[in-house]
Amino acid sequence: MNVFKLSAALVFLLVSNAQAKKQEPTIIIQEIIMDAPIEKCWEVLGPQFENPQIWASSIQHSEALNNESLNGSKCTIRGCTVVGIGEIKETLLSYSIEDHSLSYVIKEGMPKMVRHASNHWQLIDLGNGQTKLITKIEMKTGGFMGWLMRGVMKKKMTNLSFEIAEEFKYYVEQGKPHPRKTKASK
Repeated sequence: MNVFKLSAALVFLLVSNAQAKKQEPTIIIQEIIMDAPIEKCWEVLGPQFENPQIWASSIQHSEALNNESLNGSKCTIRGCTVVGIGEIKETLLSYSIEDHSLSYVIKEGMPKMVRHASNHWQLIDLGNGQTKLITKIEMKTGGFMGWLMRGVMKKKMTNLSFEIAEEFKYYVEQGKPHPRKTKASK
């Protein structure tokens, strides 16, 4: 009986690990409309890329880690202290002043089960002083723990991305951090 249970557990682990390697990336998209002109939104998103700790409650600290430029950015790597994760390093993949968009990948600091995590931010001018923000997170988990925790990670990242979009909107519209950020800072 014990040999049967051990064999079943081993087969389960092998199949689970094989399934984890075949996983498609998790994609999380958020869209929000802001009552602020695109230039004001871009100023916070692009030129102030290294400073999300000013408005995002999940970011305790952030800073530029180099002075290199990508298409006009002030840096290409930023370090952030993220609540519940710790220290991470994000590297810009794209930065477009013309398209009001940027993309970055998290190079260091994610749990081992996260094999890849990137984020793309796009601002779209809707006219009449309104701007649409679209964020797209792409995350790939791996290994048995990645397979096991994939749903939990998706839920956590979906909630986090919603809060970040909401806090970004509040900051560009009100000119001050969201009450959630104010509370987190105390």
